[in-house]
Amino acid sequence: MSQDAGSGQQPGGDGLPDFSTSATPSQAGLDAGHGPSTLGAPSERALRRSRTTMLSVIGGTVVLLAVLALVLSQTVFRSVLDDPDETAYPTAGRSAEGQSEYVPDPEDPDIAPPPPIFTQSPTTDCTIPEYTQPGPTTAPGTVRGGGLQYTSPDSWGSGWASDSLPYMTEIGADARLVEGNWYSVVNLGRVSFPEDEGGYPGLEKSAVAIFQCYATTAGVVSFFGEAPEVTDYRSEATTVDGTAAWIVQATYHFEDPDVLESSSASIVTSIVVDTPEGPSALASDVAADQPEHAQDLEDIIASLDVVE
Repeated sequence: MSQDAGSGQQPGGDGLPDFSTSATPSQAGLDAGHGPSTLGAPSERALRRSRTTMLSVIGGTVVLLAVLALVLSQTVFRSVLDDPDETAYPTAGRSAEGQSEYVPDPEDPDIAPPPPIFTQSPTTDCTIPEYTQPGPTTAPGTVRGGGLQYTSPDSWGSGWASDSLPYMTEIGADARLVEGNWYSVVNLGRVSFPEDEGGYPGLEKSAVAIFQCYATTAGVVSFFGEAPEVTDYRSEATTVDGTAAWIVQATYHFEDPDVLESSSASIVTSIVVDTPEGPSALASDVAADQPEHAQDLEDIIASLDVVE
């Protein structure tokens, strides 16, 4: 069976049209000598639309980031900035409102200089009266001087002899060795002020004078030094065996702490008592940094009796 290319129909005209030999539009184009088609450059309108879309996206992103940054700055970052490092301190001026001002206490011996009575230079002539023997003791193991007597501690009894002390006579004494030729010593004696110095000045002034003179005698100051530190000082009324008295006391720290191996400070004490036959006194220096010696001094003072 053959096909008629010109009519495009099967013989007889009663069948369906035969499209197998018909050219499609693309085929027609190719048969007409046209090559394959290509996509052309986008139009200017399309480019503008694309740019507008891109800018909108970028702008939206920037706004979103700005909002996010604002939120973080008000929350997370603020908590960090408001909590400075512990070692960083503000340098602005501070207000004293609500705070009590500290005012040093001039009576505090830790910060105040000692009163003038504890000066290294005596305020009197430190006259040494003529020596007179003390009266007899009233009990074994006791020391008497003037109208006073004390009980020697068991560790004492060095047979100390004092025959010349400023403003004191009828002297009796005892001592305990510290080291070498340095002793803790407690003296008792009758108070004697010469008339050309005005005579007896009373409990307080005589206790101050005896204290100053004793602390500056050659045998003491050679260890203390010319400018020792003075602590634990007092000058006050007291009683001895029920009798009116005045005590002056202070601790002298040696200017050269190496002058002795076992001690570098002494307690200097002066006590004047209104004994019946005229005032009597205690004058002493005892190793301050040896607890047994310091306790011995307390025991001696506690044992003081008025005798005549």
